[in-house]
Amino acid sequence: MESSYPGPMITQAEIDALLAAMQAEFDKTGDDGDRPGLISFQRDDWVGMALPTCCTSPARVIRYRGIQIKVSKERETRVWTRAEALALGEIAESFEDLKSIADAKV
Repeated sequence: MESSYPGPMITQAEIDALLAAMQAEFDKTGDDGDRPGLISFQRDDWVGMALPTCCTSPARVIRYRGIQIKVSKERETRVWTRAEALALGEIAESFEDLKSIADAKV
């Protein structure tokens, strides 16, 4: 499954669709690596993004629907599976289960 968004910009609806596809793949395979793991934004794509995120503590960082968001000028705008995020060097302890859209601010 290709999880990367091919363009420089991404909408909330596109992010939600990618997250849903990853969760559905996990539901089908049972492979934890298929679950959503990370959302990254190229710095310029993040500016002005109206995504309803939350940050309940500095250690938890910015999250959307429980999925960590990282923003940097060196990052590409993309939604990563847990397996892909681990291959980038992310740590498994940073992963959280995908929350529903209704619970997105938690």
